[in-house]
Amino acid sequence: MPHRGSWVSRARGTQLKPIASNCKKGKDLRIAVVSSYPPMPCGIGEYARSLAESLADRGHEVVVIATKWKNAPEVENGKVRVVRAWERGSEAFHRQILRAIAEEGPFDVIEFQYEYGLWPVIPLDPRGLWLLENSHDFANSIVATLHTVRVRNDPMWKEYHERLIKLSDAIILHHVIQEIALNSMITPEKVHVIPHGSDRLPGKREELNYERPISLLYGLLRKDKGLEVAVRAFRKLRRGTLLLAGKPLKKEDEEYVKEIVKEFKGRIVWIDEYLSRERLGTLIRSSDYVLFPYKDYPNDYGISGALHTVVGTGGKPLCSRTQRLIECWEVAKEATFSVGDYNALAKLIEKGLPEDVWGRLWRLGDHTSWQSVAILRERLYWELS
Repeated sequence: MPHRGSWVSRARGTQLKPIASNCKKGKDLRIAVVSSYPPMPCGIGEYARSLAESLADRGHEVVVIATKWKNAPEVENGKVRVVRAWERGSEAFHRQILRAIAEEGPFDVIEFQYEYGLWPVIPLDPRGLWLLENSHDFANSIVATLHTVRVRNDPMWKEYHERLIKLSDAIILHHVIQEIALNSMITPEKVHVIPHGSDRLPGKREELNYERPISLLYGLLRKDKGLEVAVRAFRKLRRGTLLLAGKPLKKEDEEYVKEIVKEFKGRIVWIDEYLSRERLGTLIRSSDYVLFPYKDYPNDYGISGALHTVVGTGGKPLCSRTQRLIECWEVAKEATFSVGDYNALAKLIEKGLPEDVWGRLWRLGDHTSWQSVAILRERLYWELS
């Protein structure tokens, strides 16, 4: 049975209805979001920005307690107040965050974007738990959003997650499969399944000066994103262009990208930059496909924010059947292929898919718009207050 405040897309073909934007009945809230934040290149930070701005659009006062970043102002006052107060990896990051919370508070709700390695919490770093415990003095409710559930058959790992749940008034997950994963370690309480939001990026379709079909692979260029799978698929194709847009994660990845760009002589093009939202939106709309040839992280359960950005922006994703791309399989299995199967990926690029496949994916983007996700957050916050 779904938890209170939950929204669950459990199977392909489920009829989902967008949430009416005028259904506001509770009070306006004062909300803090603790997270990494742009311009720091981090998917969690992009998530936090979209969430914070969507909640502000609903009339709530939102303060982001954000990571410091080079050349970024310490304080920004706009639709959302951004206070860059803590340094990732600092010995005192937890005290830096709590100090900012105390100065900016009190709040109705503090939501922590809780992610392994961001606080950090590996190996079992207790400072994140200390922060949750001590933040209760400055808010009515503490919420932790777990972007990844990592399963480990280890007593200390289980105890850590039990304490995390005990110290939070609510736990937000993005998909029921994460709840199942959490349940394999402990008995999860206070869990609410709210989907990952789908951005609709600015930008417009352009006629790119490359041979079609054009396939886009963007973000950090690294092996777990399936870069080699995409390249092997293009070895099978006689025509078309592969656009690689982003920065390699490691030196070895950079050398590999340079090598294949030289080998394919114009059929693989590297756009060596962190893309602006408008530039990325333009490339998504202008490409024939956006590739997600991901590999799996063993025992990690999460949802791809990049997939949500693509379907929200009207792109056409082709997805490997990894756990973090499960929504692609649920909604449009025709657009998926087995992990590492570059032959199947090549066939999808070559033959194309019926328009109704893309329509299903775009409806997923509509139903999980950030406006809808903000309403679900709002309902949960009211319930807790």
